[in-house]
Amino acid sequence: MTIRPLVLLLISCFLLMLGYGLSNILLPVRMQQDGVGLDSIGIVLSMLSVGFLFGAIYSRKLLKRVGHIRIFAMCGSLTSVAILLSGLYPDPLMLGAMRFVTGFCIACANATIDSWLSNSATEKNRGRILSINQMVLMTALFSGQFLLNVAPVDEVTLFVVAGILLSLSITPIVVSKQKGPQIEDSQAMSLMTIVKLSPLGVVGCFYCGILYAGLLNMLPIFASDNGIEGLDLSIFMGSAIMGAIVLQFPIAYLSDHFDRRKVMLAMVAAVILLSLLVPLLISMELFNFSLFAIATITGLVACLYPMSMSETFDKVLKEHILAAMSSLLLIYALGSIVGPYTASLVMDAFGSSTLFAFICISAITLMIFIIIRMQQRSALPLNEQEHFIMQTPSGAVSELDPRTQYHHPLFEQSAEVDVVTSLATQNPAAAVSMAKALALRDPYNASNLAAALSTLEQIDIGRLYAAITTAAPEMAIHIAETLTHASPDKAEELVDWITTEYPEHFTNIVVAIANSMPDNGIRVMELAAENMSAEHSEELLEMTGQYMTNLSNSLDEMRPVDRTASASEQTATELYSRLTDVSPDQSAELALTVSEALPESSSLVAEAYVQNLIENEQEDQTADNTENIENAVSDYFTQVVENMPEYAVDIATTIVDSVPDVASEMVELLQHADSVESKDLSQSIDDKPEDNQLQEQLLEAVQTQADEFDNKH
Repeated sequence: MTIRPLVLLLISCFLLMLGYGLSNILLPVRMQQDGVGLDSIGIVLSMLSVGFLFGAIYSRKLLKRVGHIRIFAMCGSLTSVAILLSGLYPDPLMLGAMRFVTGFCIACANATIDSWLSNSATEKNRGRILSINQMVLMTALFSGQFLLNVAPVDEVTLFVVAGILLSLSITPIVVSKQKGPQIEDSQAMSLMTIVKLSPLGVVGCFYCGILYAGLLNMLPIFASDNGIEGLDLSIFMGSAIMGAIVLQFPIAYLSDHFDRRKVMLAMVAAVILLSLLVPLLISMELFNFSLFAIATITGLVACLYPMSMSETFDKVLKEHILAAMSSLLLIYALGSIVGPYTASLVMDAFGSSTLFAFICISAITLMIFIIIRMQQRSALPLNEQEHFIMQTPSGAVSELDPRTQYHHPLFEQSAEVDVVTSLATQNPAAAVSMAKALALRDPYNASNLAAALSTLEQIDIGRLYAAITTAAPEMAIHIAETLTHASPDKAEELVDWITTEYPEHFTNIVVAIANSMPDNGIRVMELAAENMSAEHSEELLEMTGQYMTNLSNSLDEMRPVDRTASASEQTATELYSRLTDVSPDQSAELALTVSEALPESSSLVAEAYVQNLIENEQEDQTADNTENIENAVSDYFTQVVENMPEYAVDIATTIVDSVPDVASEMVELLQHADSVESKDLSQSIDDKPEDNQLQEQLLEAVQTQADEFDNKH
């Protein structure tokens, strides 16, 4: 069910990469037979990566401007022309220019396929679709190696075969019913930013480009010089690509269960040892063992790219992962430009067997850098490491990666949606009535119809919500969330209507709307509080508790780096302050509600509560300010001790800092609080700076209370 709608797209991808895989093995072998110098071969092969780099930079802009079908058709036809011209005019200058065109088109074509697949994927199945796409891509490259045996290399036939495959790849995608999705331009993260976040991730991607591109491009030259030709050459190169597929699975397990940098260190060490072993195996004519060694080396080198990505994503916010991925892809491309040419220079100067000496020396420098980084920065806990995702540097910034932030579509296009939106431009009221009738017939389509209509300026979102929820009352919360997602600029209008016209059921709905707008949720809560009458004071507390509980639960699901950046304690304090401004009579109740839902914020909320008391009493010149504050603080802290005893000492210290006169009363309340456990008190004492005499008095009393607690229990 996942693959069926995407079969034609995947067939196009397979045919394209099949022809591309054939060209990758054909060109170096043909140039060597034609007597082209190794340094010239290196430059020609590096031009592929230059084109790849430009394709990675400009592909999304071209897709946005021209469209998916046209871009893929252009890439297929230009790549076909490039390989045919390479066969007709095998001059190094022509070959270099055509490799540039090929690299550019392959990067753009992969970006097109990936964008198309991303548009068809859901949040649940996008990881599966990514894996399927990667397997199709790598299987095609593997199969392309064996097409080398269809005809002699010194004839033009193989170039024609590659051109036919590349041209055929256009047909399935052109006849597909899949429409090209809308695409947003993606900006790469600046190089300095990503280097500061993860030096090892950046260096790992760069070295992966050097090693992987250098190895795969120059390996046919090495093999031919060592008498490996014909079918054996295809098997030799096929084993290298097969290793890049198979080793992803064990490396993924190791990456997720051990310190990633130690795994990378072991991988690089294995590459070094096997690189020293391959020339020996070839000289001893141990062909099967050399296949295993080549497969392992290529697989380990290929895994450096996803490993480096995971290492970087550990330090990147989820919303910035796509931007970081763009930068890492460009860094890989730079490395893949350097790799083939540098390897060719080494082989030209010292012989083709020194290809693996080049790999070995490059890997040693990477190993030194990994060791340095391990000494400079401690490892993350395993549960905070980002998961390893099977990924190849294909030229696409993949939104299929389940680690990226998923953007839900505003609504799904359908015949019903087309009808009601078309009608709404001329008669909004009739369109709403029709949507209501359609929702009565199919309640599960109610939210989709509502979302589509809400995007139109002519539609009153409050009346729309009323009509659709009348038809599907059981989906009232889901419809409110969908409307908010589709039309966030109308969210305040919707909240205003719900709290005014729907007062008996607004609590859960308002919380759902606020949760759907993480950047503006506090404003939604404030607006709802402003519209509530004094009769709904309990509902305000219930709404606040639900919102904060949902916030607390969402923190548990966040990645560690996102949790740190969320500033949840400041969010809780801001929510309390805003709601208190709207309903000052419930200041204490709101502070307790917020603190109980998110205990980590209790000290900041207590500080805000006390400051609010002080400001209010300063404005009231008729009352005994000190006595009122002390009484209010005492009542508040009594509730804290009863409901949050484990945080009582922290909150007491915060209160004493602002109102020193209540220190003795805080001490007395703590001394009589049996629910405050001695171990919590002792830990709090160790963590508190004893800045003044009052605080020392408080902490001494806490220690006394802790001793009494121990004696009693």
